[in-house]
Amino acid sequence: MMETNEITVSVAVITYNLQKYLPKLLDSILEQRTSFRYEIVVDDDCSPDDSRTILMDYARRYPGVFVLSFRDENVKASKNLHGVMRQCRGKYIALLEGDDWWDDPDKLQYQYDFMESHPEYIGMYCNSWVETSLTEVKHYPRRDISEPLVFTFKDFKNTHFFDRMPNSTDTAFFRNFYASAPDEVVDVFWKAHPMVADQSLALILYGKGPVYVDPRIVSHHRSITDKNANNYQALYAREDHRVSDAYMYACHEEYIEKVLHRRCGRFYKVRGDIFAQTFWSSKKNRSESERAKAKEIWNQRKKKWPLVWWTFVWGCGTIMRKLIHEKKPVHV
Repeated sequence: MMETNEITVSVAVITYNLQKYLPKLLDSILEQRTSFRYEIVVDDDCSPDDSRTILMDYARRYPGVFVLSFRDENVKASKNLHGVMRQCRGKYIALLEGDDWWDDPDKLQYQYDFMESHPEYIGMYCNSWVETSLTEVKHYPRRDISEPLVFTFKDFKNTHFFDRMPNSTDTAFFRNFYASAPDEVVDVFWKAHPMVADQSLALILYGKGPVYVDPRIVSHHRSITDKNANNYQALYAREDHRVSDAYMYACHEEYIEKVLHRRCGRFYKVRGDIFAQTFWSSKKNRSESERAKAKEIWNQRKKKWPLVWWTFVWGCGTIMRKLIHEKKPVHV
């Protein structure tokens, strides 16, 4: 790493109770070969394990590289990362969550060179390996691509998750508008969902310009849902997130309409489908808990017609599938 006074890239890192993964993550950053100076900004979210001890040891061994902060209470991943990015001083921000790691030592230099020569993009993502096993090496490319992709706000309005996301956040690299942005521009990042921030980040970026996706594989993203795992994906998979997910999409709708001053279009279907699923489940199972969840989703935003419409569509689809099934001939 070149020794200059100016910080060119800030690597924003969050961690919570991930001492098992933390050294691999930090080493993968420190192994980067760059022509510029970078900083590693880490906020430990009140980890009960030895994460703080590990971080302080790395900061001692690599003076002038780390910017550390330690929370006295757990605020969850989204608010934690929001706080980290507010501290970033570099021209660019690169993200790396506490259970992922980079395996390309030229990752930062590659992305920096691209962004310097392509001012038309607000940011870029690369491809990544998705790790799916806790005990053995099992992975696949997150995107099966050989050519670059470009994502815009139009893509965010697609109803399928994978259609609107550039790639996993461990490959994100974007111009640092975040540190000095007004609260109304970036607060959706942490207010929309306590654990899921990748979609909110994509929305904020798309509001500022197109995002480039490079097919080069530069990192490993843990997408492990094993009950014994403690990575972010595993923790998230253990709970029912319909209410919190619906709230996130309600926040995104308001952001699109009130901050970006654009129309949501078919994006309303995302929240509508969650409500419809919960509503019809409460009717079918006569479940009080499902009824309570449907009511909570209903009250999240004043704009109700997307919920009514997609509940109607969901119900019609169920009836049609039932009629088609009943008309099928029975072979004996």
